[in-house]
Amino acid sequence: MKNRAIQEEQYQDFSLRVHTQAGTKAQVVKAQVELTYGCNLHCVHCYTDCYNQHDLLKKERTTEEILHTLDELYELGVLFVCFTGGEIFMRKDFRQIYDHAKGKGFLITLFTNGTMFTEDIVDHLKKSPPFCIDISCHGATEETFDGITQVPGSFKRFLKGIELLRSRDLPFKLKTKAMTLNKHELDQIKDFVEGLGVRFQLSSTIYPRLNGDLEPCTYRLSPDEIVELEFGESDFEEDEACPVETGGGEALEPPPDDRLFRCGCGTFGVHINAWGKLGACTWVNEPRANLGEKSVSQGIAEIFPQIRGAAYQTDTPCRSCQVYTLCDKMPSIARAENGDREQPVEHFCKTAFKRAERIAEEQEKPGLIEDKV
Repeated sequence: MKNRAIQEEQYQDFSLRVHTQAGTKAQVVKAQVELTYGCNLHCVHCYTDCYNQHDLLKKERTTEEILHTLDELYELGVLFVCFTGGEIFMRKDFRQIYDHAKGKGFLITLFTNGTMFTEDIVDHLKKSPPFCIDISCHGATEETFDGITQVPGSFKRFLKGIELLRSRDLPFKLKTKAMTLNKHELDQIKDFVEGLGVRFQLSSTIYPRLNGDLEPCTYRLSPDEIVELEFGESDFEEDEACPVETGGGEALEPPPDDRLFRCGCGTFGVHINAWGKLGACTWVNEPRANLGEKSVSQGIAEIFPQIRGAAYQTDTPCRSCQVYTLCDKMPSIARAENGDREQPVEHFCKTAFKRAERIAEEQEKPGLIEDKV
């Protein structure tokens, strides 16, 4: 376990160097590839479950189309590939896709709910392990876990999956989304995860579903609860969203420009959804390029300039907000929540200002600006 921790630290240093260099050269080095929206669970906070429907699953890409995309990503010089869903093991051709990607030499991360592992699957992965298997841990008890997944027996299958991975010494990590349904047992989850010799990682950002459904947002913790957790002892993990670009400045200063996307969107990473639509990240629904009509490189050439060139057109508070680096708002999310991608999202705005207040308290810097919402 100590050697694995050293390897992870070395990888993080390597990844930072690669992403920093890629950002300056506008070189795409990582790709998130959604293999399917199909899933055996229906988690209350899941942003893709709206597409977990039989008629929509028929629209998903064929094996050959996915393999061709992987070839294109390889030719572009992509190093990191994350396979996600839905649940990736719902695809019967997963092994063929995985083996093809491994043959290209990608550093592969697998996002999974951990409930579909079998002896055959873990034995196959053991022959040529991924860099990491990233698993969601929703609770420490059957009642909480199954309540979030809305599928009875999912906690037991999750535990079985973890044991199968441990028996093959496969690399995995557990992440927990803090929400109203599991906040009462976050300490228990932490004890469970650390008891496995794995670092406990929390995140709290919950977004609407990809079709704009706001139901997942009802499970968000309050801004006060989020900040209390973030400034506690737990390791908070960045969500799949792009990191905010700070430009090397302090957290509390006005934005350097009027760009709408003040993040890594349109620089070093690309997202390809289960229908073969290429975008800058999971949360940017438009613009998107259809890979049935364009190559990956053509899609990037079309989409990225639109993302990097998008600018604020109104005098929204977000345009000049001093705590923008502490905010989880994204334009597409703002459009879903309030109909305008330039306007503040109250939940994220209040959370950002509370983070700023806590930072000021710890740094003994009074007199922060007032909440804009």
